[in-house]
Amino acid sequence: MQDIIVLIVGIIVFGYVGWKIYKLITRKPSAADKCGGCTGCALKEKTDCTIK
Repeated sequence: MQDIIVLIVGIIVFGYVGWKIYKLITRKPSAADKCGGCTGCALKEKTDCTIK
C-alpha cells in the first residue's frame, strides 16, 4: 500500500515539474511587456518594470 502511495506522489510531482518546465520554455514575451515575459515580482508591481 505504501509503495502505491509513493508511486502516485512521484507521478504527481513529476507531472508538476514537467508542466512548470514546459511553461518556462514555451512562454513567449509580449512586445508590450517591458519585463520580457516575467511572471511577476515586486519590481514589476511597483515600478511597472522601468529598468534602465
